Amino acid sequence: MREISHDPGLAATAVPTGPAVAPDARRARAIGQGALACVGAGAALLALRTISIHAPPCPFRTVTGLPCPGCGMTRLADAVAHGRLHTAVHADVAGVAILGVLLVLAATHVATTVRRRPPAAWMRSMALPALLVLLVGAHWITTIITGGLPSS
Repeated sequence: MREISHDPGLAATAVPTGPAVAPDARRARAIGQGALACVGAGAALLALRTISIHAPPCPFRTVTGLPCPGCGMTRLADAVAHGRLHTAVHADVAGVAILGVLLVLAATHVATTVRRRPPAAWMRSMALPALLVLLVGAHWITTIITGGLPSS
């Protein structure tokens, strides 16, 4: 696609532009990239925990005394990774659902990127961000009320 310059001081010239990308496809890619970043950061935190290096205290919790929306996710992922799924689900079902959704989103993003395919229709849906917001909200409320999964 080419745009024509309409500046009166310039001759009408064609300016090359890239292919148009639909907003829903951009949103799907951004969600996939965010999920991949979260999975990568979580994997790094879990790897560090295996050699007894733990993340610093949550700055939000340090300042406010309340857990942030992400507090407890590393402990949940650690429980799931070590086969303690029942314990993790019992402590915070929404947090475990977030872990599963992030893994599916990251894997789907990698697969569509490697295959050079457009994002799947369900990844372009406005229901996906709404689902993520609901899950994070449910996890946050659960963590505030119960204190989350105890440290191991």
